[in-house]
Amino acid sequence: MGGRPPANRATVIPTSDSTEETALTHIFRWNGAPVGFLRNGSFFGPSSEYLGWVEQDGSVWGHDGQYVGELVDGEYILRNAMRVPPIPRIPRIPPIPPIPPIPPIPRIPRIPRPGWEDPFES
Repeated sequence: MGGRPPANRATVIPTSDSTEETALTHIFRWNGAPVGFLRNGSFFGPSSEYLGWVEQDGSVWGHDGQYVGELVDGEYILRNAMRVPPIPRIPRIPPIPPIPPIPPIPRIPRIPRPGWEDPFES
């Protein structure tokens, strides 16, 4: 009954009162390029620069409190282009940056979703 966990498991976002160190989750652009990683509900760039945080509902917020998008499939962030963005949040105090992880291998590009955009594409 042991075995490996399912490959398409949901990402659990810890609450702010969590004291346990959680696993690192790499985040990718929809085109497959790595954009950063999540650790303990905080979103960091590849060099561990603080980019923002993820709420329990999967919404992603920038370091300045601006809405970035939604966590999709546990490793992508997309923004619904048809939705009015939520009002900005009060920025959080940046956490101590972790040691940068080994960069992941890029993913295969995903097929675009109509009405959704990758907030990291220029």
